[in-house]
Amino acid sequence: MAAPKLSERRVSQRYVLSKETPCGHVVFDKSVVLPIEDISYGGFSVSTRTADHQSFWEKTPRMTEVEVVIFGVSTTGRALRIFESKQRLGFAFCHDTASMLIFLRRFIEFMRLGEHLNALDKSGLKPPFDSPDWLFFRGDGPTSILVHKSPQNSQMIDEAVISFREKDSYRSAEFKNGRFLTGVSSDTNSSFGKLSSTDQSLNEDILRKAACITMGYAHICSSEERPMIEHLMMIFRNQLLSSPVTAKH
Repeated sequence: MAAPKLSERRVSQRYVLSKETPCGHVVFDKSVVLPIEDISYGGFSVSTRTADHQSFWEKTPRMTEVEVVIFGVSTTGRALRIFESKQRLGFAFCHDTASMLIFLRRFIEFMRLGEHLNALDKSGLKPPFDSPDWLFFRGDGPTSILVHKSPQNSQMIDEAVISFREKDSYRSAEFKNGRFLTGVSSDTNSSFGKLSSTDQSLNEDILRKAACITMGYAHICSSEERPMIEHLMMIFRNQLLSSPVTAKH
């Protein structure tokens, strides 16, 4: 018989890892893989709607070893099962070492940046960014997301630039003509758009952080903006998960 169900309790801000475009999963017992629904510094929940693993959970102790994978990067740790339902399971991280917190920080801190973005008034923008086809969001850092609606489908994007400041330089991930470019610049004007220095080989660390900023904004965006943001998340996910090798950090 399964142990009594407990209510889920987490005080840290939770971030949904895009239900429409799964960007992370957890591996239990090196065999059971479930998509992450949301994550925080305190824990995570996974979806169980896609498979019935009741017998597995009955045999698995509440404290268990897990491998957490986000955008193709993984780490291992221990987690305590604290919530159960037919749709999802909730877990609290056991932070007996700092490794899980260090891993989570590289994603969650950039989700936080995205969560504080705001749409800029069109009257303050220069052509062509003042047209209805362009959307521009800016926040602390400064951090920005610039997207252009697809002429064929207004709920999709055909161009985007995500920029953020890290240490003494600006990093940017630009999507255009079906491909990504990444770049770094010390030019403060670069925080608005394209960077003067681009990396043709792609910097995956910049891509992941830009994807997390986008994910953070998806957490608070309007219903009108959501299809475009979800489309951008899908583009990031396809790029970052195109490699068959999962990196461990």
